[in-house]
Amino acid sequence: MALSSEQLDRLLKKIQQTREGEMTCPECLDELDKYTQRILDGAPIDGVLVSVREHLEACPCCIGQFNLVLDTVQSIDES
Repeated sequence: MALSSEQLDRLLKKIQQTREGEMTCPECLDELDKYTQRILDGAPIDGVLVSVREHLEACPCCIGQFNLVLDTVQSIDES
């Protein structure tokens, strides 16, 4: 299966954005509660949480987990 030019462009951009020492999924998920709380509080994202944000921008699996946690916490807060 050949990639379309749009898919190839997205792939190349993702490759260019990678760095040595990328955060792994388990590391991201370990920090997800702190990251979620900062988002809900409107607090700045700094330190290791910047790496969490970058990982979430690139990882569909972890962003799915984040959205699930965020939706769950928001629904609990509304109760």
